[in-house]
Amino acid sequence: MEGNRAITWVEGTSADLVADALALGVKASPRMVTSWVEDGMLANPEPRKTSAHGSDPRVFPPAQRELFTRLLQARERSPLGRIPQRSLIRVVLYLWLIDDMVVPTPQARRAWRTHARATGQTNAVRRSQNVCAIVEQLAHPSATHKQRRAAHLVLEEGERTGRIDIDRLTSVLTELYSPWPIQPGMPRIERALPGPYGPVSVQHHIAMWRARHQAVRLLRHEEINETELDRVRTLYRPMWADYQARRPAMATLDAGEFAAYFAEPDTMEGRAIEAVDAFVGTLAGELGLIEAASHAAETARLKLAR
Repeated sequence: MEGNRAITWVEGTSADLVADALALGVKASPRMVTSWVEDGMLANPEPRKTSAHGSDPRVFPPAQRELFTRLLQARERSPLGRIPQRSLIRVVLYLWLIDDMVVPTPQARRAWRTHARATGQTNAVRRSQNVCAIVEQLAHPSATHKQRRAAHLVLEEGERTGRIDIDRLTSVLTELYSPWPIQPGMPRIERALPGPYGPVSVQHHIAMWRARHQAVRLLRHEEINETELDRVRTLYRPMWADYQARRPAMATLDAGEFAAYFAEPDTMEGRAIEAVDAFVGTLAGELGLIEAASHAAETARLKLAR
């Protein structure tokens, strides 16, 4: 809606999209539109043959032309001055997750690549802050500074390089999680932290971290084809819908420390972040990455216990 007047969207060329942007007071160019197509912000324009000897410029369907305008409007409304592209990409992926009519899967595959490339791409200060938060979440109160520092360095290296040494990670996180000396002839005492669905071991954290990293790497290199993305989306939708239906009751039942875990985001960006992250988890499970990572984490644990 624009004021009280409904907009009837029609197909448009790249030049039309540039004109739409300029009408909003946003600088744009044909190169910008092409870049958005390459990044998965827009679908490929479609050919439109008009004569036996040639064709008009390719056109974007009405839904894509509207998507272009809505994304520009959202970007310009941001109180931060301008929403970064990684946030807009999540909105595109959210639309693909919930609706078949706006974002086609070939476009979504490129958008997943762009999203995956941006995942973890933070500066050193922000990366260190994120790792500090993880260390504080997992650390037992009696964990020493040395144990915390060792975990921080390994986690930060993994975030920076994308490579995970699971034996080394298991060693430092087990000591962080359960920082008690091993008694001769006795098995290591390992704790589990309470979670919204039950106790959580350190191996679970390690497995999920590794599986998600692997899923993101596959998306980054477009190693998951469109058929597979569609298949996993088909499985994801009813599971996510069921969770959405149950979460208000779950938040009410769990009025303690995990109530916030089930709270619903109150912004479009928050809903997009949540839904996109959930899909990556579903994808990792369907590709067998969680099972393989869990086996690797348990193998590392047994090796450490020897």
